[in-house]
Amino acid sequence: MFQKMLTEEPGRKIVILFLLVVLGILANWFWSIGWEYLSDPSMGFSFGPTTTILVRVILAFIAAALTFVPIYNKIGQTSEESWVPYFLAFQSGFFWEAALDAVVRAI
Repeated sequence: MFQKMLTEEPGRKIVILFLLVVLGILANWFWSIGWEYLSDPSMGFSFGPTTTILVRVILAFIAAALTFVPIYNKIGQTSEESWVPYFLAFQSGFFWEAALDAVVRAI
């Protein structure tokens, strides 16, 4: 079913990969917050004010836009459908700083 959904619309795979990169970037942020909480639970668990959350989401989309094209060129143009490109898109988002650094060095 998942493969059928992706092959019905060619652009759908690109959108899903892009959103997985954004989700990976946001997961990295949540990961950092979780480790801060685990290191000192007495401080409480907080994502910060609403403006901080909105800025993080906007920055996630900007960072994803900067790193997505090279990521897509490497993982998104495979002829066979598998879960690997989707996991790699999420992973590239999670490690977006390293992905952006690789893009800058390639230019």
